[in-house]
Amino acid sequence: MQLEHRHTRAVARAWSRRLIRGAAKPLVLGLTHAIGRASGRHYFEDFVRVYPDGYTYTRLGRRRRSNSVELNNFLNHRKFYDFAAQFVDGRCVADVGCGSGYGCKVLSVGGASTVYGCDVSQHALRYARERNGGYAEFSRQSIADLAGYADGFADVVVCSEVMEHIREYGLEDQALDELRRITAPGGLLVVGSPNAELLGDHGFSFEEVTCLFERKFARYCVFENALIPFGRAARASWERRQATGAVGVTVSERINLSECSLPEDARPELKRGIEPGTFRFAGRNVDTRLLHNTHSWIVLATPNGLVRGSRDDP
Repeated sequence: MQLEHRHTRAVARAWSRRLIRGAAKPLVLGLTHAIGRASGRHYFEDFVRVYPDGYTYTRLGRRRRSNSVELNNFLNHRKFYDFAAQFVDGRCVADVGCGSGYGCKVLSVGGASTVYGCDVSQHALRYARERNGGYAEFSRQSIADLAGYADGFADVVVCSEVMEHIREYGLEDQALDELRRITAPGGLLVVGSPNAELLGDHGFSFEEVTCLFERKFARYCVFENALIPFGRAARASWERRQATGAVGVTVSERINLSECSLPEDARPELKRGIEPGTFRFAGRNVDTRLLHNTHSWIVLATPNGLVRGSRDDP
């Protein structure tokens, strides 16, 4: 009986903490966004970045060991760079929103001639310079104002899990204008950002992401994320898109589910589509065997071109 009472109290405390966090989150976001706007950088230093080596920083800047969810989050973020690295051999590359700089290292080791990383977080940049300074040149810049980079600055521009954050300030159009501006003619932009069907407001719907890129690029290609959305409403949204053909390129990705960040008691299902292999986009061979985008869209875009990229694009 005592064990049952202790268990009941523990469950009640857990629910209380969850309710408090849920109620506090809008207030905290409202305050931090106000500070971010006032600073002109549209950012508030909360120390939340993806760090390698099994460590994480709390919102107060305290270093601690990563838990299993955070370790999997790092693995999935890194796999974006493994995918993007196939395009960088001998190229000048810019990583916008580079965070702790581990992705710049992946791109440099992948054959890039030069790598430049920028982020708005001073804390993340200190870490990047200390740990990855030999692989890239780092600078402090916001995705919405990349004044440190000239027009056509980089042959390949990558941007992983940043657009959804600047969207909180309503600056996603301005940010994409900057990404396009610094991409060299004939170059390539590679963007990853969450599918709202899985992460709600922390992401873009298919309609939103396609409309955003359609306004900026003549050629672009949206790859679907790999996981079928969880929950009845989100799954229904995915099924409606399938029925109407409002879907991106869907690849039957080879996902290591043990390295995924999943809701408790979730039964993950994977989207099925074309077999992994060579996919043509804007005159390039894209190796889709390297895709491991469980929750996020991956978008390829090029400033030049006449038509939207497709599977048979020459």
